[in-house]
Amino acid sequence: MPFNMDYIEMGKEYDRDFLSSTWGYKGRQAISRGIFTPADEDKIILFVTNIKQKLDTQYKNYFIEEGILHMEGETNHSNDQRLINSELNNDSIYLFYRDIHHTPFVYYGRVFLVDYKINTDKPSTFILATSYSLAIGLKSLSTEQNKTNFSEERFIPDKEGEKRVKVHVSYERSLKNRAKAIEIHGTTCKACGFNFNEFYGSDLARHFIEVHHITPLSKISEEQQNIDPAIDLIPLCSNCHSMIHRQRDIVMSVEELQKRINRINKK
Repeated sequence: MPFNMDYIEMGKEYDRDFLSSTWGYKGRQAISRGIFTPADEDKIILFVTNIKQKLDTQYKNYFIEEGILHMEGETNHSNDQRLINSELNNDSIYLFYRDIHHTPFVYYGRVFLVDYKINTDKPSTFILATSYSLAIGLKSLSTEQNKTNFSEERFIPDKEGEKRVKVHVSYERSLKNRAKAIEIHGTTCKACGFNFNEFYGSDLARHFIEVHHITPLSKISEEQQNIDPAIDLIPLCSNCHSMIHRQRDIVMSVEELQKRINRINKK
C-alpha cells in the first residue's frame, strides 16, 4: 500500500513501534535506521536523536537555533546523495526528533535542506530548516554574506573542539524576520518584477531573493528590535538591491528606483 504520512500530526510524539504498525510493517526493524527511505516512494524519513546511548555512534545532532537543525549523515554515507538531491528529485524530507534516547520522537513535519558538507573520513553534515520560508531566508542570507563578506566567520568550534555551522544572525539581520517577509511578500523583486526561478530555473535559483530593510541598518538602534516584516522588509533582486545602496551614505527608496525603472522602460 502507498506510504502515508497523513495520519501523523505535527508536534505529537510517536515511537517506532507505533509508526511501524501505522505504516503496515510487521516490526520496527524496517524503520530502525536513522535515515529511512521507503521503497518506491519519494520520501526520506529522518529519525534524529540528540543524546544517544553510550554504545551508539555519537552523531552530532542538535538544533542550532529554533527551526534550524544540524544533522550528521550515516557513517557509510549511503544516503548522502539522496539527501543532497532531494529537491531536484522531488523527494520530501520528514523529521522525527527527540532530545534523548528511549523517549518518543516529536514529529516536525516536512523539513528542507539548506546546506551540507560532504566528508569522506567522518559523517557528512546537513543543515535543515523546519519551514520552507525559513530555508529560503537562510539560503539567501548565506549567499548575501558570501557576496558582501558581511559575516566574518561561518564556522565556530563547539565544546568538543570540532567545527559546527554557525548561523550568526543579529536582530537587524534576523533570519525569522527575513523568512516571514518572504512568506508575506513572495520571492519576486518588488522594484522590477524579476523572478530568479523563472529566469534561471528552480533547480539553480531555488526561490532565491534578497531582503532589503526599508529603514537602513545604520539608522536602526540596538534598542529597536521590533521589526515588522510586512512593512519594514521587502524582497529585491540582487541588481535592484545593489542600486538602492549604490550611493555612499544614501539609501534610495524603492519607490524612487521604481520610477527610474519605469522611465527607462518607457524610453
